[in-house]
Amino acid sequence: MSEQLLAYVEKDSLIHRADALSKLLWVVIVVVATFQFQTSYTRALMFVVLLFTALVLAKVPLRSIWRVSPLIFGVAFLLGAFHYVVTKGITPLFTIGSSVVYREPLEAGGAYFFRLAIMVLASFLLIWTTDTYQLMVGLAYLGLPYRYAFAIFMALRYIPLIQREVEAVRAAHAIRGKAAQSPLKHRFRLWQRYLFTVIVNGLRKAENTAIAIEARGFGAYPERTYWKEFHWTRSGLLLMSAFTVFCVALIVWERFFLLS
Repeated sequence: MSEQLLAYVEKDSLIHRADALSKLLWVVIVVVATFQFQTSYTRALMFVVLLFTALVLAKVPLRSIWRVSPLIFGVAFLLGAFHYVVTKGITPLFTIGSSVVYREPLEAGGAYFFRLAIMVLASFLLIWTTDTYQLMVGLAYLGLPYRYAFAIFMALRYIPLIQREVEAVRAAHAIRGKAAQSPLKHRFRLWQRYLFTVIVNGLRKAENTAIAIEARGFGAYPERTYWKEFHWTRSGLLLMSAFTVFCVALIVWERFFLLS
């Protein structure tokens, strides 16, 4: 079975030791700051810092980032290319043959590319380094009703299970019919079968989960206790503080130096 891309990976790193709420708030800080940036230079710098955080501070293998690169860069590239095409250009930068590259479409395309890439990479970092149980307890600590916190926990818990189910069905079909070498029309029919099988198995798991929850009396009491209570961590507070200072510094540098 191949490595799960959308699952928590237990490691001993600075980011893993941070509490779940700090990492969730850190993602919010990164996303909000990214939408405040007005140049591609600051967005690109933020993306580079996120890569450094993933590889060095979170000890995420480069192989894992490479495997999810289509998700990180694929949709971001398509969105950036779309806005590059639809944005009207005024200021020419350079020419490629008979085509003229303008500043405004390039800035618009780069803005959407880096915004989406940063959001996806930060979300992956949260998934890779955060135990979903700790996130559930942290959300309940903030005052979210534990039923809703548990629903978020179950949604995140089922993501790697669905991925594993898809891989198992794909392997079974590949053994029987060599789907990777099949014509495009046949491959499309195989994907329809994948979808049907995954949906049926997912509904079966959801039903079993509902029965288990009801049998244990979940939701019978207004409050719930946890075997491991939530606590803020120094590494988590340091992560939030460091990125807050970094984002403010980037915004100040952009406003007073790049755009002045």
